[in-house]
Amino acid sequence: MNREMLYNDLSGFLAMHFPCKVQKISINAGFTCPNRDGSVGYGGCTYCNNQTFNPAYCHTGKSVTQQLEEGKRFFVRKYPEMKYLAYFQAYTNTYGELEELKRKYEEALMVEDVVGLVIGTRPDCMPISLLDYLEELGKHIFVLVEYG
Repeated sequence: MNREMLYNDLSGFLAMHFPCKVQKISINAGFTCPNRDGSVGYGGCTYCNNQTFNPAYCHTGKSVTQQLEEGKRFFVRKYPEMKYLAYFQAYTNTYGELEELKRKYEEALMVEDVVGLVIGTRPDCMPISLLDYLEELGKHIFVLVEYG
């Protein structure tokens, strides 16, 4: 049965924005969150166990570039012409000093075939200065903020 989808899934959304196949590559950039560092709580959230959903190459001992290159090697066998979105997934990827955040985001964008960013965060950890930066960045490159 051919039923029209009642929602816009990510693959369809990306197909509207890119002329080629695009894949998210997860990154653990070493950020924490206010529920882990004691600012708001301790121990983290029950549902946020990053070891259950991060690929094996996501280690904070590796640079953003190293993690992206390892992720690309995994996907290139299936889709040689694929492009990538650097997916800052683990913990709260806007919870840090603005210059550190910018450095990590821009490092990801320097990796060949990375065509944009997906940044996972919390609504209470999005300062105006970072929103301004992402708005400006979004004029030139694909930026998606994932609130959770």
